[in-house]
Amino acid sequence: MSTTEANATIFDLLPGQVMQVSEFSPILSKMWSVAMEPGQKPPSEFRASQMNVVLHMGLRTPPEEAHERFQTVIEFAQKYPCRIIVLCPMGREHSDRLLQGKLFSQCYIGDDLRDMCCIEAIIVGYPTREAGFLSNSVSVWLENDLPTYHWFNRVPAERIEQYHMDFVKHTSRVVYDSSIETEDFSKIPWPRAEAAKDLAHARILPVRQNIGQFLSSFAPQKLIEGLKAVTVRHNERRVGEANNLLKWASCCLETCAKSNKVELTAALTCDLSPKDSDNCLELEFSYDNESHFLWTHKTGCDVASVTADFGTGRISIPMQVSFLKGEKALSEALFFG
Repeated sequence: MSTTEANATIFDLLPGQVMQVSEFSPILSKMWSVAMEPGQKPPSEFRASQMNVVLHMGLRTPPEEAHERFQTVIEFAQKYPCRIIVLCPMGREHSDRLLQGKLFSQCYIGDDLRDMCCIEAIIVGYPTREAGFLSNSVSVWLENDLPTYHWFNRVPAERIEQYHMDFVKHTSRVVYDSSIETEDFSKIPWPRAEAAKDLAHARILPVRQNIGQFLSSFAPQKLIEGLKAVTVRHNERRVGEANNLLKWASCCLETCAKSNKVELTAALTCDLSPKDSDNCLELEFSYDNESHFLWTHKTGCDVASVTADFGTGRISIPMQVSFLKGEKALSEALFFG
């Protein structure tokens, strides 16, 4: 990496045409309105925004991750047309700068030539001293009367509470990724806790579906009878997925216990796997009788397996299970998670 690139801010590293932020509104209002030949459709007909998506990156976002997050929202916009706004803080060494702007645009054509959409992304570099005024600036560039979704990526919880709650108050949903955040974002006093969604929870949707489908073939009483412990083990990259899997499993077992009018007393633990483990994620039920359940997922592939015995004989089944990635995980978190 060159010295110039090493000293670059997130704003510097992202693509787009540099311009004054005051130019955003007039340029966006006419960007897709161009003269076309008779019989041709102007690009504006392929731009029908359904929402605003704000990607808000923190100072500690690595360059590769910044590019990945940006590409994710672009791919999301290809399926769900939206106005994208990317917020990139600049550290104290850039405190003398004013707001900086870039405009990124793309015409996307899918497998079918009729599947076309025009994408636009406003990229804003801001000195951290301006954080308290950022919400007012962004409100000018939002598509009016459309829902707004906000994605926080490595923005410290303290700064969210101190400077960015105005964003949260006016958004339909807020998303974050507990597998990369060093703080527990679920403890942030969100104005609407139910609207704050974890991307790690969204990524394990196929996992929850596969495990749930398998366990549904057994009577609830069999799942909780003699249950001593529920344990999730994970590698360093899957800590968020592990915590969400444990919460989901305990919630399901609690429902089983209530249906049988008993109390769930099993110990719930989430542990880091041994370094020599081949699995990235494991879920195990331990019992004081002959019952047993173990689900495992191999690292770096879509191979999973389950072994279980609930009194009707030992069962061992391979599974093909993938974690949701990129725009699929984002759409799950924004709309369904």
